[in-house]
Amino acid sequence: MRSPRVLAAGLLLVAGITMVAACSSGGSTPAAPSGDAVLVEGQQVYSQNCAGCHGASGGGGYGRKLAGVVTVKYPNIDDQIALITNGKGAMPSFSKKLTSDQITAVTRYTREVLGTN
Repeated sequence: MRSPRVLAAGLLLVAGITMVAACSSGGSTPAAPSGDAVLVEGQQVYSQNCAGCHGASGGGGYGRKLAGVVTVKYPNIDDQIALITNGKGAMPSFSKKLTSDQITAVTRYTREVLGTN
């Protein structure tokens, strides 16, 4: 019979793998419109900080679906900016990790690029 420590380590490993799989939902990242530097920056910020939970194309995973619904849920862009800045529930605060310009860029990206999918 295996020791409780080995069993616990195995369960933690399975839980970790499950979490990673849940946060990395498939889908390709939509292309940001060329010529708009803010949307390009927003795409980079999204890929590095958001896609792991919300999916590469905003289809959801561990985090909520964003594609096609973010502007319905947050018709006022300032409410979405506040959520990204301050966090809420399982959504972490990004106020110490991202600048206000990066938060604005990723908010625009989710609304103008992912919001149309």
